[in-house]
Amino acid sequence: MPTVLVRSSLSNEADRQFDVSEGKILFDELENLGFILPHGCLAGSCGSCRIIVIKGAQNLSLLGAVETDTVESIVKNYCETNRSDLVANKSIRLSCRAKVLGDVTISILK
Repeated sequence: MPTVLVRSSLSNEADRQFDVSEGKILFDELENLGFILPHGCLAGSCGSCRIIVIKGAQNLSLLGAVETDTVESIVKNYCETNRSDLVANKSIRLSCRAKVLGDVTISILK
C-alpha cells in the first residue's frame, strides 16, 4: 500500500502521512481519509488542486492531455523561473488527475 506524505508549508502545522490504495486518484484517496486538498472542477481544467511533487514523481501516473495543458498553463502563469524544469520533471501535478502507483511526497502549491 503506497504512502502519501503531505508536507505542510506552515511552521505551526505538522506534515501528514496517509496509506492509500494503489492505482487510485490522489485527491479521492486523501478525501476518503478526511484530508481535503484545495479543489475546483475536479476534472483537471481549473488547476485549483495543483500540488508540487517533492519526491516520488515516478510513482504517479503519466500526465494525460488535459493535465498537461493545465500544468503548462500553471507554469506559464505562476512559475516564471525554471519553467521547462518544472514541466520536464513533473514537479507540478493535479491531485484530481494523478493516480498513486507508489510512495510520494507532496506539498500544496498555493
